Amino acid sequence: MEVRPLKKLKSFGGRTSEKKQVMKTKLKFRIVKIFVIGIVTALIFNLASPNFLENSTIGANGDLDVVWDGVPDGSPIFVVNNMLPGDMEDRDVFVTNGGTVARFVSVNGVRTGPEGESDPKLETVLDMVISNGVVDLYGGTSAGGAKTVQDFFDDSLDPNGILLSILNPGDTTTYNFKVTFPESAGNEFQAKSVIFDIIIGVVISNNIVINEVYYEVDSGHGVDSPKDRGVGQGASIIIQGNGAGSVNSAVIDIENSCTIIQNNNAQVNNNVGINVNTGNNSSSGNTGGNSKIKSGNANVNININNNVNQNNSAGCLKKPVQNHEWIELFNPTDQEVSLKNWTITDSSGISRKIPGNRKLKPNQFALISRDNSTWRFWNEDPDALKIPLGKQIGDGLDNAGDRLILRDASGSTVDQLSYGGDTSIFDPSVPLVTLGASFERLVPGFDTDAASDFEERNPPTPGN
Repeated sequence: MEVRPLKKLKSFGGRTSEKKQVMKTKLKFRIVKIFVIGIVTALIFNLASPNFLENSTIGANGDLDVVWDGVPDGSPIFVVNNMLPGDMEDRDVFVTNGGTVARFVSVNGVRTGPEGESDPKLETVLDMVISNGVVDLYGGTSAGGAKTVQDFFDDSLDPNGILLSILNPGDTTTYNFKVTFPESAGNEFQAKSVIFDIIIGVVISNNIVINEVYYEVDSGHGVDSPKDRGVGQGASIIIQGNGAGSVNSAVIDIENSCTIIQNNNAQVNNNVGINVNTGNNSSSGNTGGNSKIKSGNANVNININNNVNQNNSAGCLKKPVQNHEWIELFNPTDQEVSLKNWTITDSSGISRKIPGNRKLKPNQFALISRDNSTWRFWNEDPDALKIPLGKQIGDGLDNAGDRLILRDASGSTVDQLSYGGDTSIFDPSVPLVTLGASFERLVPGFDTDAASDFEERNPPTPGN
């Protein structure tokens, strides 16, 4: 995570003559970072003496614009003097997403003063609520329950800050920050104050991420990997231990993995034989003028013999693998990244190298498939970078569960995930999706390194 201030801030707290410089430090984490779009020194609560704080109330960095309602630039967001039990102060902030992709808005709270404050500190008793319309996002009636300003500081230590809501491209939303001094507070909080910064930003990865995965191929979008259709390199079936009268059926789907070739050779030989038998002939009276000849019976037998020599053979001519699964990468960084010699590996251990020297631009998607025939089934964004591997992803993405590991040219893991029955990376893993659906990050590039970063997308959105 990296915190990027817009500029150095001047902060005045306690006595008006006391002056100090407030600067944000850079914190680096492995995957997630918050791009700060506005550091606004936000709250000054003093139960005794007046305070003054000056700072810009308008921030812009990257896609987001932040404007605090009704607060002139250079003025403090809150100035509260002599706050009494039961008093409440709130402010609205308008946040606009001027980018082309959705963003997950996050907020941090950082205590900046006063220093040397003795316990109990004021922030431990002040109630904090952040809402969006009628919905409490933090504190109040939110899922996390009631929160104090001290909780706000503690929860802000998370590398992702405090997640608020998803903001779509071109949309503007309003967040309300409300701080209440509860009526139950005791006198020990008199003459105490707290000063802190509010940092509004977006949570994105600082690396290329696997953004969407499509493995449950329906009939309208091609065919699935042979393994998921029950087709392997060979097939054998053994049926045993069956009693009398049992009926068994076995079906092997080899039609989509090979072409059946059958050769039929037959030779027919016809032999015809005719035999005439005129035996039993006799003659008499050959010495005289008259003679008698008695002929025997004439028999004709015809025999026809057909000899057929048949030679039949069948074979399987292997078809090219038909597999229309795909995965989507996204570059959330502000730098173009070369994918030369990067690899994708699944649970089979088979690594597929990204061919050529393809480069992924900032905020650009890449679509990886076996070949470009996959895209005749989709209306993908034409600006997405298409990467045909020439072979299927690993040995095919298993419909029951699998994992994906994206590595750079040095072999270092850039991003990884697991889904379904594979819990080797996420445990619990990303849930299985229905036929024809994909799973995709809640917003492009949103990465907290957890299965909860993803949700089912139906229909899928390749390149978007």
